[in-house]
Amino acid sequence: MIHEKIIKKRTIRLFKQDKIDYKILEKCIDVTRQSSSARNTQPLEYIIVDNKEVLSNLFPLINFGGFISDDKKAKKGFEPTALIIIIVKAGSGEYYKYDIGIAAQNIALVAYENNIGCCMMGSIDREKIKEVLNVPDDYFVDLAIALGYPAEQPIIEETDTEPEYYRDEKGILHIQKRRLKDVLHKNKF
Repeated sequence: MIHEKIIKKRTIRLFKQDKIDYKILEKCIDVTRQSSSARNTQPLEYIIVDNKEVLSNLFPLINFGGFISDDKKAKKGFEPTALIIIIVKAGSGEYYKYDIGIAAQNIALVAYENNIGCCMMGSIDREKIKEVLNVPDDYFVDLAIALGYPAEQPIIEETDTEPEYYRDEKGILHIQKRRLKDVLHKNKF
């Protein structure tokens, strides 16, 4: 069921170095382009990057998991094997922001369905990424999504305190979530 997949899907920051079949990456975009778009404006376009040389030029421009450790770059030997860069045509209005969320989640779910992990990253050097990928001047880079076969299995746990994530002494990533009773209000606050 879809709700079970959503609950089990976790952000992945450590990846095996196995190449992803391009058809799966293309499917992520094909499903996304056919899904909902605010006012059906369809302002988003996508760049799939799976070339090792281009990826190595992009990694220094992207911060991975800065809340988990002081090292904000992809861990050597565990880098994603593909990136999807979401670009937007300038002048697309304010509703494109909603489309970004819809697209990113759809990409993540299609990836998860194919045993691929991902990490959505907004802490990126948009202008330099734009240069590396030859993005036209009338577009801007909005989001990068790292993809690869997971080399980790994060653990989810509920918390009564401010949620955080951390790696334990074995290197296992723990992701804390607020309890339902703390976020759900019925009919009024």
